[in-house]
Amino acid sequence: MYFIGCDVSKATLDAAWFNETSGNWVEKQKIPNSRGGWKSLLKSMLTACDCEADDICLVVEATGVYHRPLADLAYGAGVRVVITNPGRAAEHASSHNRLNKSDRLDARGLQQYGRQLEKAHEYVPDSPQIQALRAMLSRLRQLDKDIQRERNRLEKCAFIAQSQVLAASIQRQVRQLSKERKLIQGKIDSLINEHRPLRHIQVLLMTIKGYGKITSQWLLPLLYREQFESARQLAAFLGLTPVHRTSGTSLKKCGRLSGRGDRYMRSRLYMPAVCAKRHDPAMPAFYDRLIRRGKTPKQALTAIMRKMVHVAYGVIKNDEPYHCPVSA
Repeated sequence: MYFIGCDVSKATLDAAWFNETSGNWVEKQKIPNSRGGWKSLLKSMLTACDCEADDICLVVEATGVYHRPLADLAYGAGVRVVITNPGRAAEHASSHNRLNKSDRLDARGLQQYGRQLEKAHEYVPDSPQIQALRAMLSRLRQLDKDIQRERNRLEKCAFIAQSQVLAASIQRQVRQLSKERKLIQGKIDSLINEHRPLRHIQVLLMTIKGYGKITSQWLLPLLYREQFESARQLAAFLGLTPVHRTSGTSLKKCGRLSGRGDRYMRSRLYMPAVCAKRHDPAMPAFYDRLIRRGKTPKQALTAIMRKMVHVAYGVIKNDEPYHCPVSA
């Protein structure tokens, strides 16, 4: 397997791979981040490595949206693609005492990091429907933030003299943003309803007490295909698994959430957990048992969030609706 690191920016690509025969680095610098540049890079990789496409593993960092076209093109050409977490790649470079930073060195670092990964999830492009759903959910999140930001400004107008013009302007903006939000939400609903597999998964998720139409639509991109090997892996991806810090006799810290993953997604799961605690017969007993074991109410509620993620994984894995047990 030939590992090739590629540092992606908005305008250019820098690629590097190590020639085991000569013991030298082979590099391609400042390739345009365009379709012509992607094809040129793929051609150079195949020529330099003198192998089939499936013998190459392209290692790139997740850089917003700038890496996606390259990853999709490489995957379509038969190249294996691994998309790494930028934070983990930076930690790897730091562990090797790499002090300097440049696009060229980042490409080398990604190549070395990819080679040392014992287990990596290879990139598989989303279906067009999921790509559209992800994009619209991202837009929905942006609109929610903008609406809340404008409402906060409107609240402050009460403390500003002669702010009628300002308040009127903000109110018009809130109305326009709310109208746009309603339009995007309608597009999301139509997309799910018109795509039978997505609709089927949403119906299954809505059988879980606490998960309604809105929460289930946020979980769809994670659960529409079997991209997680276990429920615990899904919970870890969302940052809902506890981490412990103990060493010898001096370091004994209580467990806490890892804090990794999508913070916004975790916040979307809080109210469903509150609802499940009230309406799912299994959750109050589970909550009370944790309280008796010394957990705080917040910790116990977080455990319900994690348990609901496990339940969602099981529902989709078994393709069966959720049946509330008598106790947990």
